[in-house]
Amino acid sequence: MEGRDFYLEVAYALSGCQLVEQELKLYITDAFALAAKRIGDRMTFQFRGEDYENSSLEGLINVFRKRSSNDQLVRELDAFKKKRNFLSHQGIMYCLDYEGELAESVAKQIRPRLEAIQRQSTVLRDASHEEANNFRGYLHFEDLGPNH
Repeated sequence: MEGRDFYLEVAYALSGCQLVEQELKLYITDAFALAAKRIGDRMTFQFRGEDYENSSLEGLINVFRKRSSNDQLVRELDAFKKKRNFLSHQGIMYCLDYEGELAESVAKQIRPRLEAIQRQSTVLRDASHEEANNFRGYLHFEDLGPNH
């Protein structure tokens, strides 16, 4: 395996992780928008999804945890976070030898982990999207009218 191929595989796995983060940001944004819509002008509600646009995956999971009753998905996201953290903070360094060159035998060993992270990121992104679909209809189609 050439170094360039390995780095592309790492980047591809990390891109899946970023898509999970983006889906959580969308969930949070829509959840706050629905709450604001429901509250209306009865009280001040200034929570916005934009407040979390630079949050870490851990921070996003913590916010999601407080807005979703899907405990299984929260547990899966927590487990995913640990794998993503290894990949983003140590994955490449783990595969370099003392001279800074790619240790191909170690890179080959980590390849299944990269593939697993990519697959899991797709599953989690889809699950987070479906979780938000439980309330998005109310956000986009429910007309509360002037008496609500």
